[in-house]
Amino acid sequence: MKLPTKIIAAIPGFTILLLLLMSCSSVDYLTTENIYFRENNHDKSNLKIVTYNIKAIYDKEETQVDSLIEFINKGRFNFVVFQELFDESTRCEIVEKTDTNYYGTIISRVDYVSFPELIFQDSGLFMMSTYPRVDLSEVDFGDDIKNSNGIAHMILDKEYSRSHDYLANKSVVGTLFEIDDSTFLFLFATHVQALGTTEHKEFQLKQIKEFIEKSVKKVIDTQLVKPDNLAVLLAGDFNSNAYSVERFNTMRQILGNPRDLHKEYHGTREEYTFVFRQGRPSRRFDYIFAYDEVDKIKLNKITLISSGVENVKDIKGNSISDHLSLKALFRLK
Repeated sequence: MKLPTKIIAAIPGFTILLLLLMSCSSVDYLTTENIYFRENNHDKSNLKIVTYNIKAIYDKEETQVDSLIEFINKGRFNFVVFQELFDESTRCEIVEKTDTNYYGTIISRVDYVSFPELIFQDSGLFMMSTYPRVDLSEVDFGDDIKNSNGIAHMILDKEYSRSHDYLANKSVVGTLFEIDDSTFLFLFATHVQALGTTEHKEFQLKQIKEFIEKSVKKVIDTQLVKPDNLAVLLAGDFNSNAYSVERFNTMRQILGNPRDLHKEYHGTREEYTFVFRQGRPSRRFDYIFAYDEVDKIKLNKITLISSGVENVKDIKGNSISDHLSLKALFRLK
C-alpha cells in the first residue's frame, strides 16, 4: 500500500520526536561518580538547599537556561528542587549542562501518569543533589504511594479552577539521601494547586502530610534508617502567602507543624518570591520546611544557619521566572 505524501513527510519528524523522548527519559535517574561527595562526604556543617519554580511551561530561551545553569553550578548547592519544569527540551538541556562532577544525583522525572503522551501535564518536579540517593525499590509504601524506581511519589487530587494551573498534575515526591554512613536526609518536594478553593488546598496539604508520615515511618520500620539519624525537609511552591498570618498558621498545622526556615531566620522581615503580572514581588509562596518530628517520632534536628531569596536574571537583566529562588544554609549533627 502506498502511503500519502503528507504521511511520508511526517514520519521523519515523528521519528526524531520519538528519539528525543527516549533519550530524555533515559536520564530520569542519573547517578555519576561524584568527585564532590568523595572528597566532602563527612562535612555536615554547611549544607545548602534551593527551591525554585522556574516556570518552564514551554521551551525557555537558551539565555534563560544558561542563566539558570550558571546560578545552579556556581551556587554549589547540595540539594536543588525545581517546580514547573514541564518542557521536555528544557529538562534535557538542564541535565546536559549541569556539572555532574558536583551534582552526582539527578532525578529529572517521577510522574509517568501522562508521559510521554501529555508531557506538558506532568507534575514538573525535578531534583538534584551532591549526595547519593538510597534505592527504595524494595520498600512497599502502600496503595496510595507509588514507588517510582526507588523514589516515593504521589499525585495530589486536583480541582477545576479558573486558572490553567489545574491542567498540570500536582504531586509530592520523596527521596532519601545518604549524607554519610550514619546520617540520612529525606527530602520531600511538592507543588500545591493555585487558585483553587481553600478547602481543596487544605485537602492537598493533608495528602502531603500523610505522604510524609507514611514514607518516614516505612523507612524506619524497615530499619533502613534510625530516627535520630534521619533529617526531614519539605520544599516547594505551596501557592499560599507566608504573610497571611491565618493562612500560614493553618498550613503549618495541617502539615504537622514543621519549621519555616525563612521565617525562623528573618522573623517579621518579609522577602517575596512571587511576582504578579510583571510587577514587583509581593508574595512568598515558596517554602523550605524542617521537621523536628513526624507523627511524634523524634528526628535529627536541622540547625538553620541562614535563609534568603535570589532573583535569577538573564543577560538582559530580566527575571527568568515569575518566582524568585528560595535558599537555606543548614547543618546536621
